[in-house]
Amino acid sequence: MKKFILTGLTAALMSANVMASEVVEGTDTTVFTADSPAVASEVNGNFAALIAAINDNSQRLDALEASVDDGSVEGSYTFVELAIELAANSGTGLTEAYSEISSFSSTGSFTLSANGDFSGTINENRSTLFSTVNGDCGVEGCRDAFDPDFGNTGSEPLNGTWSDDGSTVTLTLGPNDIVVLQKAGPNMLILSQKDTVTTDGEPIYDFTNIAFLIKQ
Repeated sequence: MKKFILTGLTAALMSANVMASEVVEGTDTTVFTADSPAVASEVNGNFAALIAAINDNSQRLDALEASVDDGSVEGSYTFVELAIELAANSGTGLTEAYSEISSFSSTGSFTLSANGDFSGTINENRSTLFSTVNGDCGVEGCRDAFDPDFGNTGSEPLNGTWSDDGSTVTLTLGPNDIVVLQKAGPNMLILSQKDTVTTDGEPIYDFTNIAFLIKQ
């Protein structure tokens, strides 16, 4: 922002209420009354107070503009994701019937480059409780077998291209692998998904997740 260092004449032509709200009449300035002589030092003092307040406002606006992000998407991001997976099958044969509950807690980092490429790494921590049928229920009866698997970690590198349409950012990882992120302010992208699979009208798989990309 260009600064205007005002002269006394320019300041005199501007409204103190509009341009210099920090100047308090009677406190920061001399109040003149009708038929009273104006003293040059008092007039100059009023101008000086007005000029100082206007220039101070200009500096404050400069600092505010400098602190506001330019709105560009490119940059480095911290990745945080939470997800829940539910799966089940009501079959009665060996290993046909099962139920699964999994939770995911993932972190990572992404870089969206100015040339339209992106790269990143997701570090996943998955915990699963799996219950399945052990044995043929129709012949020998059956029992449940529980298989807890907690703290299963892994790391996945990602790369591809990105595009910005103003309200969303699309990450393209491959021909049929596209992720659409919603803009949530100047420094955050959000992904919220729910995927449900059904068989004969019955849900057998449900995956819900929410992820945040926070610009650094």
